[in-house]
Amino acid sequence: MYIGLFSLCMNIMLLALPIYSLQVLDRVMSSHSMSTLFWLTFVIVGLLIFYGLFNAIKTAILNKIGEWMELNVAPELLSNAVTRSSLALFTSGSQYYRDLGAVKSFVTGGGISTLFDAPWAIIFLLVVYLINPVLGFVTLFGCFALLGLALLTELTTKKPLDLSSKSSIRVNTIAETATRNAEMIEAMGMMRNIIDDWKQHNQRSLDLQAIAANRSNVLYSTSRVFRMVMQVAITGFGAWLALDNQMTMGGMIASSILAARALAPFESAIGVWKSWVVARESYHRLDKSFSHISTLRGSIDLPAPRGVVSVDQLMYRPATSDKPIIKGIGFEIKPGESVGIIGPSAAGKSTLAKLLIGILPPSHGTVRLDGADIFKWNREHLGKHVGYMPQDVELFSGTIKDNIARMDKTAPIEKVIEAARKAHVHDMILQLPRGYETEYSFGNINLSPGQRQRIGMAIALYGNPRYIVLDEPNANLDGDGERALVQTMQYIKSQGITLVVVAHRPSIVGFVDKILAMRGGLVEAFGPREEVLKRYITPPAPAQAPQLVAGAAQ
Repeated sequence: MYIGLFSLCMNIMLLALPIYSLQVLDRVMSSHSMSTLFWLTFVIVGLLIFYGLFNAIKTAILNKIGEWMELNVAPELLSNAVTRSSLALFTSGSQYYRDLGAVKSFVTGGGISTLFDAPWAIIFLLVVYLINPVLGFVTLFGCFALLGLALLTELTTKKPLDLSSKSSIRVNTIAETATRNAEMIEAMGMMRNIIDDWKQHNQRSLDLQAIAANRSNVLYSTSRVFRMVMQVAITGFGAWLALDNQMTMGGMIASSILAARALAPFESAIGVWKSWVVARESYHRLDKSFSHISTLRGSIDLPAPRGVVSVDQLMYRPATSDKPIIKGIGFEIKPGESVGIIGPSAAGKSTLAKLLIGILPPSHGTVRLDGADIFKWNREHLGKHVGYMPQDVELFSGTIKDNIARMDKTAPIEKVIEAARKAHVHDMILQLPRGYETEYSFGNINLSPGQRQRIGMAIALYGNPRYIVLDEPNANLDGDGERALVQTMQYIKSQGITLVVVAHRPSIVGFVDKILAMRGGLVEAFGPREEVLKRYITPPAPAQAPQLVAGAAQ
């Protein structure tokens, strides 16, 4: 709004230049009045000083808008990317930042100023018409012609730019995926295939960009030549009208200046059209992602939970699939109970774990914690009372202390050590180069997957949670780590904390209260541990007598 206001004032002030030329040529030169020349010059210089001041203020506002984007929108984009990723929606945090950069570049650069200046061309056109209607119509014809070239630029470049943008996103996704899977690529010699795939999509993106750029350049060059031809036409018509005594020489010069100002925004618009299209598409992607996320997460703040978990007619179908992974299951967990979830691969165990902790939104049914829909619970508030450890634990860049404290830089070391002791990982941390102050970064080979998993258990236990969900917590553990895990889970059970653990190996479900067996997204069995395990443990076959074996050999 303020940029529009300043643009209006600045464009009105630009009227001073042709008016000055008109008055000097038509009045000062004929009257030889030095005082008139002095005061006209004094006024025009004052207006130009204000024009420069307003331009500086407008630029400062645009820069502040860019700064506001970085300080306010960028953190929301990070939160949005994390939320979308947790909801199993396609997301690329780096793409969000590129989109924000495109919008910011257009706003703080010359693009937005061109759009704001374009409507005020009507003012200059009107003044030209008032000076002489013939020149007004000639200028109007030029404006419509340049507008047509701008629309033609939109029609001829929109599709290749859209396709190029999609290809560019695919290129970036391939690069990000390759970086995350670097070990697999190097180990199995996949580099050439990955690079060939990347080059194929990158070449397509470059080809589409070249098509759009060539079309835009041709039309922009055409518009520049046409504007200069229009400038010549206006000057020529003006001279002809002046010779025919239908207007003065001052009017001719003023009309030429005003016509140039009226046509300039349309020519500039064609020049910045590519950046406008990119910024527009980036804005739509950002706006779409925000509008989708805002309706998903809840904001309910409730008292600390006791740990009652009830599941009713729970179904979950990913947005990218027609088949549900979880198919209408229901059960209840009492406060302090421990439940082990077992079943074959692709049974839906990890998906159920994410639903039980409130990461994924159910397609149907509910997961309630103390009677409240856990997905609608305010995550920041709920996080103080729950613990969760995924299958693959990846720590954040920072110290071990910061990671255990869930990246709370102000957390007291006593609470961090308490959580580490509960997870039986305190001694292991002390063996690190700087103990709790050891810095971790992505790809740090000094921490094995098993060590990260044990630290992940300490993260889950930080802050005395009342409800904990562990997804295959022993996937990367050795013998010592698994013994520490069993001790930790026994401590959780002794404290009356509600515990859900997904397991493939039976060693960590040997002491839980109940077993939930899954197959094909359905609950195959749910009940006391001994009763359920009897159905899945086959008794060993009796040994054959020696004489029978000998007889068979014969």
